[in-house]
Amino acid sequence: MDNSFDPIPKKLLSRKQSLMLHALGFVTGDPSIRIDYPYVCHPGLRVRVNEPGDSKWIYMMLPVDKGSLITDIQIAYHRTGIQSHVTLVRLVEQREPVSATVVYNEEIKKTIPATCIIGSACHVVVNNSILLKVCMDFANTDDLIELGSVEVCYIPEYTSQAEYKRKEAKKVSYQKEEPIAGLLNGSHSLNLQHPSLAELFLQRKKKKKISV
Repeated sequence: MDNSFDPIPKKLLSRKQSLMLHALGFVTGDPSIRIDYPYVCHPGLRVRVNEPGDSKWIYMMLPVDKGSLITDIQIAYHRTGIQSHVTLVRLVEQREPVSATVVYNEEIKKTIPATCIIGSACHVVVNNSILLKVCMDFANTDDLIELGSVEVCYIPEYTSQAEYKRKEAKKVSYQKEEPIAGLLNGSHSLNLQHPSLAELFLQRKKKKKISV
């Protein structure tokens, strides 16, 4: 999937907000995945598996308003074990319960530190409900992946602001063209006719009489 996108105007970037969530919101439908929720001995969300595999998914709903633009996702992450790690960060748009569309997908390199913030820059306009999906690869059942803070950066009301800017730009362009068009129509039309030879002769004759 092509994750390239056009730069966002600075004026809109200044309106960016951060939605601070906790990994507590992650769930899974895979019975082979075991989630240990925060406890006094571990404040983060711990993920383990009963069966090793490379497609272990967990999900979180993002409560972002329709029309917003999601620009960044950051997930606080820790793992034990060299071969087990997060492999993908994905955003999925869904309306009907029988279908969903992947709107963003980024592969996470294996070389990231065992404890770090996984950062993922994106450009996703919210049109329907959005799920944040994290895919993990577990090499064995003794490994552990722990998740903490989840930060979602977004620009609220992005679509309405972008539409307003397009209308304003179109309006300014029209105003610049209107005076020129007015000069070429109706009472403001330009006189582009050249004088005839007879008119030139009479003008010269008048000038001679005045000089005499």
